[in-house]
Amino acid sequence: MTRDGALPVLTLRRLNRATLARQLLLRRARLDVVDAIERVAALQAQWAPSPYVALWSRLAGFTRERLWSAIERHTVIRARLMRGTLHLVSARDFYAFAVATQDTQRAAWNRIQIARGVESERVATLAAAFARTPRPKKDVIAHLRENLGDVFNERFNWLLWRYVSAHADLVSAPPGGHWGYGGTDAPYVAARHWIGSGRRPAEDAAVERLIRRCLGAFGPATLADICKFTGQVPARIRPVLDRLAPDLRRFADEQGRALFDLPRAPRPKAEVHVPVRFLPRYDEVLIAYQHRDRVIAPRHRPAIYAKNGIIEATLLVDGFVTGTWDLAASREQALLRIRPFKKLAPPDRRAALDEGEQLARFLAPDARAHGVRVG
Repeated sequence: MTRDGALPVLTLRRLNRATLARQLLLRRARLDVVDAIERVAALQAQWAPSPYVALWSRLAGFTRERLWSAIERHTVIRARLMRGTLHLVSARDFYAFAVATQDTQRAAWNRIQIARGVESERVATLAAAFARTPRPKKDVIAHLRENLGDVFNERFNWLLWRYVSAHADLVSAPPGGHWGYGGTDAPYVAARHWIGSGRRPAEDAAVERLIRRCLGAFGPATLADICKFTGQVPARIRPVLDRLAPDLRRFADEQGRALFDLPRAPRPKAEVHVPVRFLPRYDEVLIAYQHRDRVIAPRHRPAIYAKNGIIEATLLVDGFVTGTWDLAASREQALLRIRPFKKLAPPDRRAALDEGEQLARFLAPDARAHGVRVG
């Protein structure tokens, strides 16, 4: 579908199917965990089980140990990146993502003088040298105070760790990122000592890689969508996107907004069948877009995006958010509860019950019984 003299128009359902294809939600893929994470760009790790549920819904035969192993081999890295939130990314992508997302934060924190009378490079050098092996956050800060004196601005204590970790490229070491780990005191280690190869690229190269990952995982996307995923302002994204534009495909959505995409990325037909899928809390699909109609109708958003910052776990039917879910588990029983926004059609209900029971077994394998309740 096109408008005269204008860009080809992609309908809402075409955009939905494109997102599902990129996010491995049309069919479970047979991919290595690291390759899968790169395919979907990154996995939200704000809630410890989230990346495991996300991969269970996307990969055939996924087990927790596959992600544990990647974290322990240092091929998957847990760090604060896009929008200052915890993500799992591949080690191959970490430095580019760090430069593209953390450097603007570094500059902002330097301007408000979190550290006074000492160069941020000195803070970074001391922190990275001390964190050659995993160290608790409090020990890193104590080491800095011991060597630098009273240089930290107490007005910004809540930002101090983000300032230090971004400047020194500190990443979370196990148990951070492991199944069921819900603490905030995971040890941290300098990326230069944790990742076997790689170094910080130039800014333009880093932003380009992040844009390409974003389009590969969430495209076709508007400039506003790219900024939303990356957590960056248009002024930082637009020049690199303009440079890439001759090599990109361009479309428009039904509102006339310009969309950018990688030339060979999948854009399935609107009629493609979509299986029922469960997404975890904070799944990036529900965060990465400024314009989220392609995955959730505006009338349903209040049920998903809570005022306390929690983004609920969701049920997808026909590719769109159709309800929420949670799990109540004990030694005796694991019960997955589905709360649909409307009555499910019989085939969708059967599919949700079957998929839900499999998810309950994945989440609580030691429970003696597993069940699903709708409503």
